Amino acid sequence: MSTRTVASVLGFTIIANTCVNMITDFHDGANDLYGPYPRIPDKEKLKKQLEEAAEMKKFYVSPSQTKANFALMKF
Repeated sequence: MSTRTVASVLGFTIIANTCVNMITDFHDGANDLYGPYPRIPDKEKLKKQLEEAAEMKKFYVSPSQTKANFALMKF
């Protein structure tokens, strides 16, 4: 692949990304390519998701808290 082809593809990608950012982020997100989505989530939906996350924390332990990783970390 030639340098000119790579530069053309990169330039097109940057221009397309700039256009998408202008359309979606300006005017406080009033114009959105992906449809209307509220910037502030619904309180009930957020509360439900936080409860589910707290419930999952009971079952899943982060890798840094497992004994196997502590054994591997000792040199």
